[in-house]
Amino acid sequence: MFALQTLWVSLQKVFAGEILRRRVMDELGSLSDRDLADIGISRSDIARVAREAAAVEVKAGAVTKAPRPNRLTGSALPV
Repeated sequence: MFALQTLWVSLQKVFAGEILRRRVMDELGSLSDRDLADIGISRSDIARVAREAAAVEVKAGAVTKAPRPNRLTGSALPV
């Protein structure tokens, strides 16, 4: 039973890291080349930066499920 729980937790971390990596890639990919230059990365660095960000967050255990948006306002904050 303990092995299954450990496997489940590991799989959750892997998927959470993948989701975070994709979010970072989407966010950085939506920036202009000038905006990317302002923060010190080039378009070719986006995949590396996203992988590193996800690895750091998963290792720190900081990856958590994002709050569900409020349907009435579209905001994650309660009204």
